[in-house]
Amino acid sequence: MTAQMAYDEIATLLADIDPARLVAMKVSPTLQERIEFLLEKNNEHGLSPEEKIEMEHYLIINRLFTVAKIKARRKLNALLANDPENTP
Repeated sequence: MTAQMAYDEIATLLADIDPARLVAMKVSPTLQERIEFLLEKNNEHGLSPEEKIEMEHYLIINRLFTVAKIKARRKLNALLANDPENTP
């Protein structure tokens, strides 16, 4: 199994928990600020080896949640399409 397959499997599990809640999830303002700081620093001066590892972790987590949110949106859309109360 490749790491990509493992991430996709975890994303599917996350999407199954509560699709609506997952779609609404966002990182905390503190974490968002840290990520923006690292991105800006990388563009201007480059990152230390420790910061590069930290950024790689954020990128992996972002990919995982992006795939999970896509799967969750598909589930929600399917539920809405099959809901008789949403039919005009």
